[in-house]
Amino acid sequence: MFEYDLLIISSYALLGAGIKYIDQAYDLKTFSKKKANIAAILCGLMMSYLVITDPPSTAIFLAMITALLLTKKIDNAAFYLGMAIVIALFLLYANLAEMNVLPFAVLTLSGIIDEAGNDWTDKRINRRDFGIYANNDPLHYMFIELFFEYRLAMKCAVLALAAAAVIPWAYFFAFMAFDLSYLSIDLYSASIKAYRISRAL
Repeated sequence: MFEYDLLIISSYALLGAGIKYIDQAYDLKTFSKKKANIAAILCGLMMSYLVITDPPSTAIFLAMITALLLTKKIDNAAFYLGMAIVIALFLLYANLAEMNVLPFAVLTLSGIIDEAGNDWTDKRINRRDFGIYANNDPLHYMFIELFFEYRLAMKCAVLALAAAAVIPWAYFFAFMAFDLSYLSIDLYSASIKAYRISRAL
């Protein structure tokens, strides 16, 4: 059981890193798009395996994909490729009757809230950068910005589902591993971008 939990946590960590690698290759151009496309295929296959064989992962990753589709956040060819692999293999090989609807619904809703809130936060930060908002915003606004900047709604939902014994606790730690590896690639790519800019000056 411990070995399986460790495998799940490691898989989520790899997926988080791979997905952010793809994102930064297209958005910041800090990584190779060719390698990002290969990563999309590998991530799509890995996620497909989890979605087909592991019920909690079915709810988590399908909710993530559904929320991104509904909020129109799939924005590059590699993501479409990876998503198409997951959906196609799921429809071919998964047993829909075994899917637990409750965690899927809860996580989809929290994912939509995260994406909408993240858009709101980005707009506030951009306006503040141009001096439209004062930097001394009330504390609760700063908390809300941080909450949505790091997309904490879905993390709270996973935590609640684990606390309610709807999914095992291992999936909360796996989801955190996904997010930490995602953020680590974000920070790494930002450092590469900053280095390139400094070299150009």
